[in-house]
Amino acid sequence: MISIIICSRGNDIPNELRQSIASTIDCYYELVIIDNSASKYSIFEAYNEGVRIAKGDILCFIHEDVVFHSSGWGRIISSHLSNHKEVGAIGFLGGHYLPSRPCYWSEPRVESAHYIQGETLDGVYSSRRINHQKYRQSRTFVAAIDGVFMAMPKSVFDELGVRWDDSSYSGFHFYDADMCMQIHNAGLKIEILWDVWMEHKSCGNTVDAFLEARQIWFKKWQSYLPLVCGVEMTDEDIDICRIIMDITDQSYQYSRIRRSLAYRLGKALLHPSRVNIQSLFHNNDT
Repeated sequence: MISIIICSRGNDIPNELRQSIASTIDCYYELVIIDNSASKYSIFEAYNEGVRIAKGDILCFIHEDVVFHSSGWGRIISSHLSNHKEVGAIGFLGGHYLPSRPCYWSEPRVESAHYIQGETLDGVYSSRRINHQKYRQSRTFVAAIDGVFMAMPKSVFDELGVRWDDSSYSGFHFYDADMCMQIHNAGLKIEILWDVWMEHKSCGNTVDAFLEARQIWFKKWQSYLPLVCGVEMTDEDIDICRIIMDITDQSYQYSRIRRSLAYRLGKALLHPSRVNIQSLFHNNDT
């Protein structure tokens, strides 16, 4: 049986997700919904509670803003994990290279992905299929997968002592990257699944809490880095990744400056007619 564990911002998950699971999973399952409407839990704490409650031998940790477009995805995942005991986690998007510096799996841009990404612009929702197959092989292994969907055997928790690290982290960032490092450290592999289409209906936001969690992750795991899985990296490849990540870091810092009170006060002094004074003290650009 599959236990689907969801940390919900309300006291229930969206009906669209509930119906999507019911109509496509095609196997025995249970929903383990952690009510976080009162912001009681970090994502780490919520998922640990989900593991404690779950009765299935396979655990799927998913966001509540997804829908499934492939019939029988539960059977596919169950069969894959049952037949490949060396796999500790599977997902639909992830990165092959984690360098010796603070970063998220997507920042080096060495990735494999198979999912549908949605976005809303000016009130209009649209979606596009993302299918990065450059590194696809008969089986595609990665260094880390994204937390929008992570499927794992419950045995990694019960037998290997893996857990969501609510001691080192708080909030809602880097739970996936940290779990992937734990799985590698336990001697298991992480794999991209190409047989299922899942739609993610929103994008995450990079905020100060993300960058703080990134530092915690790096400090915890830096002795295990760099980590390369499923690809061969030349010196030229690594140099290109370094340039890409330097640019990404600069954009993060620029974003932080723009959200700072000093920046907004300066903007108000230069262009007083364009600024709502009350808004200066409420940082909503996250």
